[in-house]
Amino acid sequence: MKLYLVRHAEAIERAATIPDGSRHLTTAGRLSFRKIARRARKAGAAPDVIFTSPLLRAVQTAEILAERLKHKGEVVVARELSPGFDLRALRALLAGAGNPAEAAFVGHEPDLGGIAAALMSVRGGFPLRKGAVVALETVKGAPKAAKLLWTEDGR
Repeated sequence: MKLYLVRHAEAIERAATIPDGSRHLTTAGRLSFRKIARRARKAGAAPDVIFTSPLLRAVQTAEILAERLKHKGEVVVARELSPGFDLRALRALLAGAGNPAEAAFVGHEPDLGGIAAALMSVRGGFPLRKGAVVALETVKGAPKAAKLLWTEDGR
Protein backbone atom coordinates (compact mmCIF):
# COMPACT_ATOMS: atom_id res chain seq x y z
CA MET A 1 0.00 0.00 0.00
CA LYS A 2 1.25 3.49 -0.83
CA LEU A 3 0.58 6.33 1.59
CA TYR A 4 1.02 10.02 0.91
CA LEU A 5 1.34 12.18 4.01
CA VAL A 6 0.69 15.81 3.13
CA ARG A 7 1.16 18.74 5.48
CA HIS A 8 -1.15 21.63 4.65
CA ALA A 9 0.41 24.49 2.72
CA GLU A 10 1.30 27.88 4.20
CA ALA A 11 -1.68 29.52 5.90
CA ILE A 12 -2.31 32.95 7.34
CA GLU A 13 -0.80 33.55 10.76
CA ARG A 14 -2.74 32.90 13.93
CA ALA A 15 -4.78 35.88 15.11
CA ALA A 16 -7.10 36.41 18.04
CA THR A 17 -9.86 37.44 15.63
CA ILE A 18 -9.70 34.31 13.46
CA PRO A 19 -10.50 30.85 14.83
CA ASP A 20 -7.73 28.34 14.12
CA GLY A 21 -10.05 26.16 12.03
CA SER A 22 -10.81 29.13 9.76
CA ARG A 23 -7.23 30.00 8.84
CA HIS A 24 -6.96 29.87 5.04
CA LEU A 25 -4.01 29.38 2.71
CA THR A 26 -1.94 32.37 1.70
CA THR A 27 -1.50 33.19 -1.97
CA ALA A 28 2.13 32.07 -1.70
CA GLY A 29 1.01 28.84 -0.04
CA ARG A 30 -1.43 28.09 -2.84
CA LEU A 31 1.11 28.80 -5.58
CA SER A 32 3.86 26.80 -3.91
CA PHE A 33 1.63 23.81 -3.24
CA ARG A 34 0.36 23.72 -6.83
CA LYS A 35 3.97 23.18 -7.94
CA ILE A 36 4.57 20.56 -5.25
CA ALA A 37 1.38 18.68 -6.16
CA ARG A 38 2.31 18.75 -9.85
CA ARG A 39 5.71 17.23 -8.98
CA ALA A 40 3.92 14.59 -6.89
CA ARG A 41 1.84 13.66 -9.94
CA LYS A 42 4.99 13.37 -12.05
CA ALA A 43 6.46 11.11 -9.33
CA GLY A 44 3.48 8.79 -9.77
CA ALA A 45 1.13 9.77 -6.93
CA ALA A 46 -2.34 8.45 -7.73
CA PRO A 47 -4.30 7.95 -4.51
CA ASP A 48 -7.61 6.14 -4.64
CA VAL A 49 -8.85 8.34 -1.81
CA ILE A 50 -7.73 11.62 -0.28
CA PHE A 51 -8.52 12.15 3.40
CA THR A 52 -8.30 15.66 4.85
CA SER A 53 -8.52 17.37 8.18
CA PRO A 54 -11.66 19.52 8.48
CA LEU A 55 -9.58 22.66 9.18
CA LEU A 56 -9.92 25.07 6.25
CA ARG A 57 -6.22 25.23 5.38
CA ALA A 58 -6.07 21.43 5.06
CA VAL A 59 -9.28 21.23 3.00
CA GLN A 60 -7.90 23.86 0.61
CA THR A 61 -4.63 21.94 0.33
CA ALA A 62 -6.54 18.70 -0.38
CA GLU A 63 -8.56 20.44 -3.09
CA ILE A 64 -5.38 21.63 -4.82
CA LEU A 65 -3.88 18.13 -4.48
CA ALA A 66 -6.97 16.54 -6.04
CA GLU A 67 -6.98 19.05 -8.88
CA ARG A 68 -3.27 18.67 -9.69
CA LEU A 69 -3.34 14.86 -9.45
CA LYS A 70 -6.45 14.76 -11.67
CA HIS A 71 -7.97 12.73 -8.85
CA LYS A 72 -11.28 11.09 -9.75
CA GLY A 73 -11.89 9.43 -6.39
CA GLU A 74 -13.21 10.75 -3.14
CA VAL A 75 -11.90 13.63 -1.04
CA VAL A 76 -13.07 12.73 2.44
CA VAL A 77 -13.17 15.31 5.23
CA ALA A 78 -12.29 13.29 8.32
CA ARG A 79 -12.40 14.78 11.82
CA GLU A 80 -9.82 12.14 12.80
CA LEU A 81 -7.26 14.19 10.85
CA SER A 82 -7.72 17.19 13.13
CA PRO A 83 -4.68 17.92 15.31
CA GLY A 84 -4.01 14.82 17.39
CA PHE A 85 -4.18 12.40 14.42
CA ASP A 86 -2.28 9.18 15.10
CA LEU A 87 -1.39 5.82 13.61
CA ARG A 88 -4.47 4.11 15.06
CA ALA A 89 -6.75 6.70 13.39
CA LEU A 90 -4.86 6.31 10.10
CA ARG A 91 -5.42 2.56 10.16
CA ALA A 92 -9.11 3.01 11.01
CA LEU A 93 -9.61 5.40 8.07
CA LEU A 94 -7.87 2.98 5.72
CA ALA A 95 -9.96 0.05 6.94
CA GLY A 96 -13.16 2.10 6.59
CA ALA A 97 -12.21 2.85 2.98
CA GLY A 98 -11.63 -0.82 2.19
CA ASN A 99 -7.82 -0.65 2.45
CA PRO A 100 -7.19 1.14 -0.85
CA ALA A 101 -3.95 0.53 -2.75
CA GLU A 102 -3.02 4.21 -2.42
CA ALA A 103 -4.28 6.86 0.00
CA ALA A 104 -3.36 10.46 0.81
CA PHE A 105 -3.75 12.13 4.20
CA VAL A 106 -3.74 15.92 4.40
CA GLY A 107 -3.21 17.22 7.90
CA HIS A 108 -0.95 18.83 10.42
CA GLU A 109 2.37 18.67 12.20
CA PRO A 110 3.62 17.17 14.40
CA ASP A 111 1.07 14.41 13.74
CA LEU A 112 2.08 13.48 10.19
CA GLY A 113 5.79 13.57 10.95
CA GLY A 114 5.20 11.34 13.94
CA ILE A 115 3.27 8.85 11.82
CA ALA A 116 6.00 8.83 9.15
CA ALA A 117 8.66 8.26 11.82
CA ALA A 118 6.65 5.46 13.44
CA LEU A 119 6.00 3.71 10.12
CA MET A 120 9.67 3.90 9.13
CA SER A 121 10.95 3.22 12.68
CA VAL A 122 12.89 6.50 12.65
CA ARG A 123 13.88 7.85 16.04
CA GLY A 124 13.51 11.53 16.75
CA GLY A 125 10.65 12.18 14.34
CA PHE A 126 10.38 13.07 10.68
CA PRO A 127 9.25 16.73 10.54
CA LEU A 128 7.40 17.92 7.46
CA ARG A 129 7.66 21.45 6.09
CA LYS A 130 4.44 23.27 5.17
CA GLY A 131 3.13 21.83 1.92
CA ALA A 132 5.41 18.78 2.01
CA VAL A 133 4.37 15.43 0.56
CA VAL A 134 5.97 12.22 1.84
CA ALA A 135 5.39 9.02 -0.14
CA LEU A 136 5.70 5.74 1.76
CA GLU A 137 5.15 2.14 0.80
CA THR A 138 4.02 -0.13 3.59
CA VAL A 139 5.01 -3.74 3.83
CA LYS A 140 1.97 -5.98 4.22
CA GLY A 141 1.82 -7.66 7.62
CA ALA A 142 4.61 -5.49 9.05
CA PRO A 143 2.98 -2.48 10.76
CA LYS A 144 6.23 -0.59 11.27
CA ALA A 145 8.10 -1.47 8.10
CA ALA A 146 7.32 1.27 5.61
CA LYS A 147 9.93 2.45 3.17
CA LEU A 148 10.37 6.01 2.02
CA LEU A 149 9.73 6.31 -1.71
CA TRP A 150 10.21 10.07 -2.12
CA THR A 151 9.53 13.45 -0.58
CA GLU A 152 8.56 16.71 -2.18
CA ASP A 153 8.63 19.98 -0.27
CA GLY A 154 9.32 22.60 -2.90
CA ARG A 155 13.04 22.92 -2.31
